Amino acid sequence: MIDIEKSKRMDYTITTDRLFLRPINESDISFFHEFETRSEYFEYDRDMAQSKDEIAKVCLWFIEKAKALPTEGAIRWIIVNDKAIIGEVHINCNWEESQEWEIGWHLLPEYWGKGYATEATKAVIGYSFLHFKIHRLIALCCTENVRSVALAERVGMVRDGRMRENKLIKGVYYDEYVYSILRHEAMATRV
Repeated sequence: MIDIEKSKRMDYTITTDRLFLRPINESDISFFHEFETRSEYFEYDRDMAQSKDEIAKVCLWFIEKAKALPTEGAIRWIIVNDKAIIGEVHINCNWEESQEWEIGWHLLPEYWGKGYATEATKAVIGYSFLHFKIHRLIALCCTENVRSVALAERVGMVRDGRMRENKLIKGVYYDEYVYSILRHEAMATRV
């Protein structure tokens, strides 16, 4: 059972063997502006880079929504290795009543292929099921994004289905896979 009062006092930091994950704060907005304007960031997400104001608005939304944790809300973690900020993982509550949440991740390309995304995502999944009211955690992955598809499978998520032409990117509709992991699965494997 989740101790809601204890969760309200938590700082939500996560430490792994190689990484430190901490919730974003306002000082991270400039990093996200630089990060999210790189073409690799939005290649499978949307048509174009967002403006600095739009990025700031999203960051502030995550900061505000973290106050509603653990039963609802959202949180965005900065991923830090021993040298620098290398990416982010985020979760948000889609449906409070059914306790369905969604997870997403982005990593700077120079850190791809080193296991950082897997390590960070596994840590967030494990932490989230332990500390937040989640029954089902989903991820939506563009079928063309083979790295994200592989990551979802590496962290123990199950492909539930395919949504046809669900994502519009640069005037082209793409299919998306729906992945999920349930509380009892995550707790049994200690993702």
